[in-house]
Amino acid sequence: MSLVGNLEDLGLGDILQIVSLSQKSGVLTLRSRNREGKVVFLNGKVVQANSSVFPEAFADFLIRRGVIDFETYKGARALRKSLSPQPTLEAVLSHNFGISPQLLQEALRERIEEVVFSFFGWSDGTFAFELGEMAEWADSLAGEGSPILHQGLNTQFLAIEGSRKIDECRHRDLSEVSLAPPIPLREPTSIFGPEEREASVYDFASDLLKEIGEADAVAASSKSLRSGALKQLQGMVQELNNAALGGGILLLVLRFASEFMNRAVIFMVKEKEIVGLGQFGIEFEDESADVRIRKIKIPADEPSVFSDVLNEKVARKLALEDCPWDNYLKESLGGGDPEEVFIGPLLSEGRVVAILYGDNLPENLPVGETEALEIFLMHAGLTMEKNLLERRLRELAS
Repeated sequence: MSLVGNLEDLGLGDILQIVSLSQKSGVLTLRSRNREGKVVFLNGKVVQANSSVFPEAFADFLIRRGVIDFETYKGARALRKSLSPQPTLEAVLSHNFGISPQLLQEALRERIEEVVFSFFGWSDGTFAFELGEMAEWADSLAGEGSPILHQGLNTQFLAIEGSRKIDECRHRDLSEVSLAPPIPLREPTSIFGPEEREASVYDFASDLLKEIGEADAVAASSKSLRSGALKQLQGMVQELNNAALGGGILLLVLRFASEFMNRAVIFMVKEKEIVGLGQFGIEFEDESADVRIRKIKIPADEPSVFSDVLNEKVARKLALEDCPWDNYLKESLGGGDPEEVFIGPLLSEGRVVAILYGDNLPENLPVGETEALEIFLMHAGLTMEKNLLERRLRELAS
């Protein structure tokens, strides 16, 4: 697999999603306005990231965060130079100076997130993903003082969280991204003024509910949505209108769901079973969360938390039951008994084609208000239906 192109055509969130789903190893190089960044992947997970905007070495980062002091660093550096073959600085700090390996890895995780999130502000430039195995570039990274994150970061989480941070900045009318060193960000154009923009979201909600035959609920739904959720819903709907069929739409659904709950999973609904597809907020120590999620298969005709939503085609908030398939779902998601779960259908051509599951584990909290999310799911289904129709028309024309 080879990926080369422009960031204007394929955004960082989409690139991360592609690498995650393909579970490839390699290096992604980004270039934008005399800046260069690199993201290193191992089996679809991010294990290292560097940027010319962050010139400080990892050791300097550790000192700045208070993980080590300067005297410890000097001692570790001198000892490392005296050894042959030279171990990594991380190994010296751990083995010879008593610095917890877990503490070093957690600091590395923070730095990688900081660097990757800053890349979401690079709205133009080029990218190139080069396939490779760990052995090909591990020595080079170690020589540059760039340790590897052993567990790796969930790439879908980075895609969702980075996009969310950028959305927050845009929705607050910021001119700069405050994720790391400030990077100029163009404000999306709009034909509406501030008051008209808010009104346009209410109009969208009303029109959408009318389309699905729930006109009587328009006033109640609009009043129950908070102004913050309305503004955010407007921004997400604008992105949805430009999303690619399938993966792009589902990624936006997960991104918006991250505003309402700690964990979420997208399930595809097939003729006889419900199959896991993507997720955020779920991690396992011994296995990739994405791999585990894609192994989940629940019979569509057996009783489960999905049954009512499949039959009634409306979102529900409820508790998991003590039944075989709900217990299987809990175990597949890492155990735990959430106080409340959200189940939302994505409808296309009159049938449920996907289901969004969400909860607030590891916190034992209910899901809370989800009106804006439910409206977004309805619109996502309509967008998918429209895209399918347009594709069929193009196929007929050709």
